Amino acid sequence: MYYFVNTSINPKKSGIEHAEMKRLVLFNQHQVPAKMVTRFFSLSLHKTLKDAGIAEQNQINLFDFVQRSSDFKPVKLTIDDLHLAPDLRVEAEGRNYVVYQHDQLLMRVNTFAQTQKQLNNVQYYDQNGKLVKTDWYDTRGFKGLEQFYTFDGQVASEQVFDPTGNVVYQTFHMPDRQSKTQNSLYRFVNYHGQDWSFTGETAMTTFFLDELNRQTPGSVFVIDRTYELAYAALHMRTKAFRVMHLHSNHVNDPAHPKTATLNFNYAYALNNLHQWNGVIASTTQQTADFVDRYGQTPATYTIPVGIVPDATLRAHHPAWKTRTPGKIIFVARLAEEKQQDQVIRAFNKVRQTVKNATLDFWGYANGDTGKKLRKLVDELQLNDSVTFNDYTTDLTSVYNHAQLAMLTSRAEGFALALLEGQAHGVPQIAYDVKYGPRDIIRNGQDGVLVPVNDEDALAKAMIDLLTDSAKLQTYSQQAYEDAKRYGTTAVWQRWQPLMAAANRFYQTEGGEA
Repeated sequence: MYYFVNTSINPKKSGIEHAEMKRLVLFNQHQVPAKMVTRFFSLSLHKTLKDAGIAEQNQINLFDFVQRSSDFKPVKLTIDDLHLAPDLRVEAEGRNYVVYQHDQLLMRVNTFAQTQKQLNNVQYYDQNGKLVKTDWYDTRGFKGLEQFYTFDGQVASEQVFDPTGNVVYQTFHMPDRQSKTQNSLYRFVNYHGQDWSFTGETAMTTFFLDELNRQTPGSVFVIDRTYELAYAALHMRTKAFRVMHLHSNHVNDPAHPKTATLNFNYAYALNNLHQWNGVIASTTQQTADFVDRYGQTPATYTIPVGIVPDATLRAHHPAWKTRTPGKIIFVARLAEEKQQDQVIRAFNKVRQTVKNATLDFWGYANGDTGKKLRKLVDELQLNDSVTFNDYTTDLTSVYNHAQLAMLTSRAEGFALALLEGQAHGVPQIAYDVKYGPRDIIRNGQDGVLVPVNDEDALAKAMIDLLTDSAKLQTYSQQAYEDAKRYGTTAVWQRWQPLMAAANRFYQTEGGEA
């Protein structure tokens, strides 16, 4: 079994989650067992999985694991299923309810939006009107969580239930010496007939990973969230083949990869490099830099995170004339490291020459970056030509109507958006950063690589392409061809050396550590 280990999967996914999803499809296609592994508790996890098209059998969550609820068939619970006493007074409040005992507030019953009044949570109050407990319901239709509160409204303890109503997990929150709430104890209740206590999430995660490894001996653990999960993985007690995945630059100064300080996301993992069985880098450039600094132990494997599906490669190519003239897109989170402000300033220069040019951003915002970018657009009076769009899972139409795509990150690990745009025939302009753009864009053939942080060069490249329709169309046709380098067959071949190493590891080693 191949386990792709992450913290969570959310409705709005980062590049890591998208990479894992593409990887799952690839492994399924070749009938190699694989699962996404997550550890965070989420009452809406299975709705998120369904919306993302991730099959239940392709994932395992820590809490699903102890709840034994991975294959629970959804049911619908409403206020009727609470079986309230007949002497209680129930008043509707929009789609929710308020429940009184005589004139005293007893509970609030809240339902999920856009459902037929399916239970979301039930809040319980004491005689003084203070909230004392909340029952939370899983979107699949069972009470999944119970929270108890202190006198000042802080969560004091929590209990997680299995679908039959048994408590399977408890967390106790206790104040430290500065009276700040901290998690002090995590507990599995009656797990295989025994209670297990942990002093933190990391210890609990290690136990979980070991249990997965005991259930499916000979597994490979690909750690996709290194900062959060490396410690847990490296402290497993079972013998495991553990692989660190570099999803971004592993050093802070990519110009000096051999001597630069380490990216804090990878510092612990790299300082304990001897404990890993392998390292995955997404590009040949990063592999070369990594090996130059750390040598060949453990082995470093170059495996792209981007995979172009067979259906995309076979898809009909829309005629160039159907693309919107002057449409530029930028598909990425609105984040400081993506440097969208530089594109906006460069685009302001483009508009002076290319009057019909437009710039569309696609992606959710980190922190207050979205507000800052909108303010910049206001200041430059570009509201009529710059549009901000939220995260979407349907980008095919976005790519098929664009004439040009941009990426101006200060650093990348691979740049999935570049490959997706290329696979849809979009000419692209990107900063020549480590790592990714140089491995995807063929400069002067399907796109343009621009010196990092050179806004004038960025504007010039946009103007040159948007005012040369013949060159744009030539670049578009070449982009379709170049995307074939990342087809399923090509990427699957990149996995073979790692798989062979894992097989050798378990043939010569085994059992408990």
